[in-house]
Amino acid sequence: MLGQLGRHRHGSGRTGLALCDGGVALACVQYAGARPKLTHCAWEAIDDKRPLPRCIGRGAWTRSSAVAVMAPGGYRLLLVEAPEVPKEELRSALRWRIKDLIDFHIDDAVIDVFDMPAPARGGLTRPLYAVAARAELVRRQIELLEDAGIALDAVDIPELCLRNVAASLERDREGVALLYLAGDHGILVLARAGVMYLTRRIEIGTASLRGVDDLPSELVATLSLEVRRSLDYLESHYAQTPVPRLHTVGVSTPDRAALAEELSIAVEDFSLADVLGVECEPSPEVVHRCLPAIGAALRRGAAAH
Repeated sequence: MLGQLGRHRHGSGRTGLALCDGGVALACVQYAGARPKLTHCAWEAIDDKRPLPRCIGRGAWTRSSAVAVMAPGGYRLLLVEAPEVPKEELRSALRWRIKDLIDFHIDDAVIDVFDMPAPARGGLTRPLYAVAARAELVRRQIELLEDAGIALDAVDIPELCLRNVAASLERDREGVALLYLAGDHGILVLARAGVMYLTRRIEIGTASLRGVDDLPSELVATLSLEVRRSLDYLESHYAQTPVPRLHTVGVSTPDRAALAEELSIAVEDFSLADVLGVECEPSPEVVHRCLPAIGAALRRGAAAH
């Protein structure tokens, strides 16, 4: 998304890497056969004794196509109206449109964009998502991983990586709502037939839900309200049928039950087996940490967004 680096390697595999929470998440997916297969999935802490090159080591992933995931705080994702300009001028026009919406100088930004479906009610303008990241942060992440022996094909953002996961769920044609809770925030993705209709960052994470004793029900109610607003937006803005279930990652069993009661839809714990075959056996904690990296590895094609 933020970088097509033009280093596409031959082979049937792809590796996703995400630097987060003081460690690196690494996931490898092979595409031989009818269904993608997860062949490696691990999260390793990074410190002075175990720097990044030692954590990654050497394996099949050093020879496969690789996609890095931007850290959540390293970019801004903005929903804006598409400028009425030719496609080749779109990024240039967007730089002027978003320059006052980011907290760093637009000359220091790398900009990318992905289209949204046209709203059902029509209109003269169409929405799109613009991604703005500090060019220095993108460059630093690329250099860090390449110094560790990884030749990257692209740099992507967590929302699109999670879109890849949602689009791979078997019931995607019915519409998928995927709620992923990291430590200090959550990401909600709504997709149908491989198309992302909405993504929203939610300021509630696993630390919020597990770090309080007296307000968990209020936090879950706030979380369900954010999800309900997004589901209602999908139905009203795009005239889509209701999404029948919410898949969650990082949500406890009691909180899932509370969400189901608040939302009046099925709320299910995310199952990796619903997305791809699993050759390795990562623990639920590792899957939780590595899901954006798994989504990066599920990115198909050199120019896929």
